[in-house]
Amino acid sequence: MHNRREFFAKLGGAALALGACKPVQYKNTIAGEEWKNEHYPSISVDGNYWFSEELQEITEQAIAKNRKGSLKLKLKGKSGNPLTGYQLHLKLLQHDFDWGFSGASDICNLDKRDDVVTPLVRKLFNCTTAKCYWDERWHQPIESKEGKRITSRFRGEIDWGLSNGLQVKGHPLVWTVRKAIPEWLDKYSYPRQMKILEDHVRDLIRLSPGVTLWDLCNEMLWEPSLRNLPKRDWPHLESIDEILTYLQPAVEWAKDENPHATYVLNDYGLTKTTAPGVTSAQQRKRFVKLINEMRRRGCLPDAIGSQAHVAGWYNAYEFTTMLDELSASGLPLQITEFWAKPKDNPFKSEMSANEQQQALIDHVRMIYSLAFAHPNVSHISYWGSSEWFDEQGEAKPLYHAMYNLIKDEWNTEASLVSDSSGEVQLPAFFGTYAILIQDLKGNQRYEKVLFKKHDLTKTIIL
Repeated sequence: MHNRREFFAKLGGAALALGACKPVQYKNTIAGEEWKNEHYPSISVDGNYWFSEELQEITEQAIAKNRKGSLKLKLKGKSGNPLTGYQLHLKLLQHDFDWGFSGASDICNLDKRDDVVTPLVRKLFNCTTAKCYWDERWHQPIESKEGKRITSRFRGEIDWGLSNGLQVKGHPLVWTVRKAIPEWLDKYSYPRQMKILEDHVRDLIRLSPGVTLWDLCNEMLWEPSLRNLPKRDWPHLESIDEILTYLQPAVEWAKDENPHATYVLNDYGLTKTTAPGVTSAQQRKRFVKLINEMRRRGCLPDAIGSQAHVAGWYNAYEFTTMLDELSASGLPLQITEFWAKPKDNPFKSEMSANEQQQALIDHVRMIYSLAFAHPNVSHISYWGSSEWFDEQGEAKPLYHAMYNLIKDEWNTEASLVSDSSGEVQLPAFFGTYAILIQDLKGNQRYEKVLFKKHDLTKTIIL
């Protein structure tokens, strides 16, 4: 904890805070989309929206400290004797970290697979999102009409992810906002509504045994409880007890159906917001308070997620402050829905087209690096695909830049020879490795080994 505070104290010194901003009134818009207000607060030109030399050095040091360790591999014969002089080649296949891509709905459906984009996604990312909105109109809704559940697109996105070796995240199981709750539910009493919600949650989990990660609940800090949905007045700040009238049972339903999955609470406006009368700092405190109460009640989720797209681009100070304060929850953190739209670049009017493209790359690179550097972050998902791929499915410059960062700069590959104890040891990123082992006679075999932060020593019996 001390080291984490020290790291972010340094970041705070390197990345200057934004000046004070007054909240801006939101536009009249679809209920549940008020966050789309684009009249952003004024931007301080002093904030780091891409790396300064000092900030990059601090971040690289933190990545080395928090994402690497001294990996040890022991080779033994079947009788337990050390195998000396064996040649090994180790290559990192995948980080012990989720590099997420939510664009499955953009590039796949039941009767088409995009042969251009899919290999590119598979090469860079290791996680994708399958969307299962109960009645969100922009995506195939699960049950707009009572009793007519349509899950073909959801299943298609799951199958696409699994067939390409990606971990699949379901999004979301529960979302109590008007646009996501089917109107036919209104005719029922509250107890009956809760039972229908339970059946909906359980059905989605049963339908999706390959989904090991879920956004359990969406946006509970800004939206009403199920029984207060008719009273919605955004920003609708329920008490912690009222939020738990539906959230606590939802956790219990989900874990009863699949106790082995990871369940995340997902919310927005935790870094910056344009909501009238509510600050991101207040919402971060409410989130931690909610988690503490859930811990007390024994219905704790497995992680908390912060969306990262509301109110424009974030500077390093804003972003790391959010990570640091949410870490007080004691749970792993996920950056669940990050995007950086070129139109939101606060300095675009001063830049040429080429400069704007490079600024986007530099900004995304900084946000990913800060997330990877933080010891409590386990996941980041980019929401959408338009910044990564063009209309023909070809990779854009952002894809190439992030591939170089994640797959080349944050890579471990080495050739070693086992010592007299049959061991090799090296500093390396945590993750899954392919290991080619060659014995003294030139015989070869492959092994696949997962090194994690608290599991750095592996023994292979040959």
